[in-house]
Amino acid sequence: MTGYRDRLGALRRQTEARRRVQRLGLPRRLSLPELVERAESALGKPIEVRTADLPGDLSARLIQRTDRALLETRPDLSERSRVACVLHELAHVFMDDRGCDHQAYTGLLTGRTAFTRSLDTPHEHEVELVADQLALRIGLLDPDGQQHGIFR
Repeated sequence: MTGYRDRLGALRRQTEARRRVQRLGLPRRLSLPELVERAESALGKPIEVRTADLPGDLSARLIQRTDRALLETRPDLSERSRVACVLHELAHVFMDDRGCDHQAYTGLLTGRTAFTRSLDTPHEHEVELVADQLALRIGLLDPDGQQHGIFR
């Protein structure tokens, strides 16, 4: 019975992520730059996507400045992983997730990881489901394929 309940809960979370992305009013297909433009509109400022040496084990981070946001990814990521990380950070933007801003922790600990959040939390799982829906929109995932997510 627990397995059934777990599958039902997973389906419910996937359905909610799909509905959340549908409410954004995005076209069924768009490019990653077009998706970034939509996120800029949602955020109310430009988003500069760039690679950067990140502290510790961070793969990506979103830093909000007064006039723009910086979305940084590690330079050593594969293209697929880089896009997946960008989608994850954009999912935070589309979810209006104020807790995703790494700015508050930047520079607090020189030479050490100032902020790392585990992806193994219910909230981050929700963000990943939204990122998967965004991946479908840009064609990173095949809607008819057997893939269950960007990294899964």
